[in-house]
Amino acid sequence: MQSGREMRVAVTALIFMGLAGCTSMLLGNNSSGDMSAAPAARSSAQVAQDDAISAAVRQQFSADSAVGKYPIGIRTVDRKVTLSGTVGSYEVRDRAVQIASNTQNVASVNNRVTVNTNL
Repeated sequence: MQSGREMRVAVTALIFMGLAGCTSMLLGNNSSGDMSAAPAARSSAQVAQDDAISAAVRQQFSADSAVGKYPIGIRTVDRKVTLSGTVGSYEVRDRAVQIASNTQNVASVNNRVTVNTNL
């Protein structure tokens, strides 16, 4: 009977370990285990600068004959631009990244643009 009891203890321990992992996920901790506080709120000046960067990137996209054909999403936070959406070729995707990277005040570009050659 001792082995049956040991098995129940082991299974119970595994269940609790699994629940502990779910708890951190539900509470919003990231998978890296980083328990640091949430990022501080941006000031109105930072938001205005980020909005201006997004507008400048959008204007550059509209002026480009290839990139302007696609609805590429642009989101800027702390001068870091994230591009999203779908374009018809790798060349257009790379051109969008190049345009965003060369826009004034852009610190970095996170490319989440996908390519669908059937567009």
